Amino acid sequence: MILLLTGQPHSGKTTFLKRLIQELKKQNFRIDGFLSEVVEQDNEKIGYDLLDLESEKLIPFIRRSGQKNWEKIGPYFFIPQGLAWAERIILRSKDAEILVVDEIGPLELEGKGLWPALKKIIFQRHQKFIFVVRRSIVNNLLEIIGKNKIKIIHIKQRDIFHRMIEEIKKP
Repeated sequence: MILLLTGQPHSGKTTFLKRLIQELKKQNFRIDGFLSEVVEQDNEKIGYDLLDLESEKLIPFIRRSGQKNWEKIGPYFFIPQGLAWAERIILRSKDAEILVVDEIGPLELEGKGLWPALKKIIFQRHQKFIFVVRRSIVNNLLEIIGKNKIKIIHIKQRDIFHRMIEEIKKP
């Protein structure tokens, strides 16, 4: 099963996931994956770091400045080492009950970024997935993944915390 957590940019998806993951770990779920943490400098957002959910280590991931040969989407450059780390997290997650990926974006829709690693697991593993996806690209992602076993949950839905836990507990 794939749960797509969706909403507008800066609507609290990552903050919500931190709380959800904490609760799921208390309930002894084996969770792997990563969250994308905002990085600010002088009160200005300059990018995102990965928070590795297994090691709890922060890894530089995306920045507003980068090198010409780095993958880029909009104003952001993917730091190659950070992208490689994210791919390793995805591929190592086979022992987890739940894989969290924050987030799948336009680059993945183009078959780049995290897509090569995601493609290797989502069609072949029988674990549960929580993917953060901006509302504007949900339909495009559904065309790629298919609609079977996918639940779309909007960050602004009522009782989202308990609803997500219920979905995760379903066999």
